[in-house]
Amino acid sequence: MSAAPITGRAPKLPLCADVSRAQGEDPIGTAAHWSEVTVLELDVRTWAELRDVANWTPEQQALFGHLRGKVEASGAGFGLLMSAPAQAGQSLRVRHYTLGAGGYVRRDYASDRPQSEWATGLRDTLLEPGNLRSWQPRPTPDGPDLHVCTHGSVDAACGKYGVPVHHALERAGIRTWRTGHFGGHRFAATAVELPSGLWWAHLTPELAVRVARREVSPAEVRGHLRGYSGLPPLAQVVDRELLIRHGWDWLTAHRRAEVDGERVTLTYDWGGRAGRVEATVSLSHTLHLPGSSHQAKHADVPQYQVTW
Repeated sequence: MSAAPITGRAPKLPLCADVSRAQGEDPIGTAAHWSEVTVLELDVRTWAELRDVANWTPEQQALFGHLRGKVEASGAGFGLLMSAPAQAGQSLRVRHYTLGAGGYVRRDYASDRPQSEWATGLRDTLLEPGNLRSWQPRPTPDGPDLHVCTHGSVDAACGKYGVPVHHALERAGIRTWRTGHFGGHRFAATAVELPSGLWWAHLTPELAVRVARREVSPAEVRGHLRGYSGLPPLAQVVDRELLIRHGWDWLTAHRRAEVDGERVTLTYDWGGRAGRVEATVSLSHTLHLPGSSHQAKHADVPQYQVTW
């Protein structure tokens, strides 16, 4: 009997998104908490350059040092998204979203700079907004922007599930952007919706279109909502329950929250009324899930319950 050949290849891992769905993971509370977001319009080949920390210039390294200092001083996080422009090779453009009442306010800027000067876009929007006087303001369109992670070179799940979702939104006439990795491979297809600030998980092409058009109720998609980035993670859990209770119009409310351990106090201004909600968000159980389709490492993932 001859022995089977030894290939030396590691066994192929299942896609992390498939494992998450199979385990019934509830994604709520996994949206990043952002006070503002800068979206850099960069060709896909440039995404890898921005992620290549080892080869950043001294200027780029200093920029991120200043941004870390800003977060530490204010406690307010910021978002960075990379989205492919409509026309490859165009000059550097940025979209800047700042948190306000009922989500984020979008402002668009164009420049004559090459895309390689992406650090300037971050500096001028997040650190030195006075410099935006040297940019050309652009009209801001109405409606949502769906930033769908299609970054298959970072995780195969985002390539497999994100690309069809992006194409479906395009065909439906919904403004959508091929977007670089922003966290949460196991939620593919995952998307950040602005200006609402909602993060989505496990979207299918059909569901993504229905969500963008608000053709489903919040209750129907509760298991697909990662959270509202205008609030800290535990407050996102409470906010989802209020969204289900009040419907999509809840997104127009100006929501703030304080979190003390498991205790969440959410205050809001909505339709001329001020209100306050208090709840306890506690651990219901944990799941043991992979964070990547390319590494065997698993981690405990919390699942939450709300007590009013």
